[in-house]
Amino acid sequence: MRNLLAGAGIRTARLNAEELAATSLTIAPDGRTVRLNGRELIPTVTWIRHFAPTALDPAAFDPSSFDPGAFDPTALGPASPVADTAGTPRGAFLRDSWQAAAAQLAAISGTAVRPDRPGVLCQLDLARRHGVAAPRAVLTTDPHHVRDEFDSPRVVVKAAGHHFVEPVPGRLHGIFPTVLDRADLAGGPRPGPPVIVQEYVEHEAELRVYFVGGQLHAFEVTKTAPADPWTAPDRLGVRALPSPPPAVAAATRTLAAAMSLRYGAFDFLLSAGTPVFLEVNPDGDWRWAERRTRTTPVTVAVAAMLAALHRAAL
Repeated sequence: MRNLLAGAGIRTARLNAEELAATSLTIAPDGRTVRLNGRELIPTVTWIRHFAPTALDPAAFDPSSFDPGAFDPTALGPASPVADTAGTPRGAFLRDSWQAAAAQLAAISGTAVRPDRPGVLCQLDLARRHGVAAPRAVLTTDPHHVRDEFDSPRVVVKAAGHHFVEPVPGRLHGIFPTVLDRADLAGGPRPGPPVIVQEYVEHEAELRVYFVGGQLHAFEVTKTAPADPWTAPDRLGVRALPSPPPAVAAATRTLAAAMSLRYGAFDFLLSAGTPVFLEVNPDGDWRWAERRTRTTPVTVAVAAMLAALHRAAL
């Protein structure tokens, strides 16, 4: 995508969360300018994707960076004789500060493409209110308490938030959806973390639809388990569609407008020909689908969208 934008005469710069210890950044809102690693920039479009503060390694930072002149770091506690880690006040301060910096960078840009999205339950409710079918779902810390609230023989249990956690910078762990018999929903002596329990919808097809600045690009996905895209990519089947079915296209456009999205990766099931909305990820990846189909429609569409936003911000 960077090469496509460069071919259109548009310069790009990346700010990677795992490289922040070596990043020099100054944001001057009066002139809407940015100095990033010595480059003077006037950002026209900022797209925040996968900028996770958990990828930041506090131990990589110079401890003296917590004593910049008049700034008093004593409120963070005494300096440790060993390198700071994510579990220390300094580690938490670093992560919060860089998250705030990313938001400020987006704020001074001509246009920002943000990953803001409603939670899964809110998304499903929004779909139903706009006439789009959606499975019944609840959020609970006690899955066994809700098994009698579903009519379907099977349910899907999935994360209430992101599917990935990064307890140690550079070590990503997946918390993947699981399909269970409803009777097998287990409970423990104490409540667990909040999870989504959702009815399993019998279906003849699963679709991933990318909404990119008004364009739609669809892929049919075949898998034996919800976690296949991450844990068993070799058995994942992906087929590029010339266009999504009309009812899916209409549902995608309706929900993208309702959520004010410029970009989103939408997941649908086709059940007896009716699209059933599962969720949308406003920073969802697309290269896995393109690699499996040896196509690049989403990459081209994303580059075109960013180029159009860049020109509109000049």
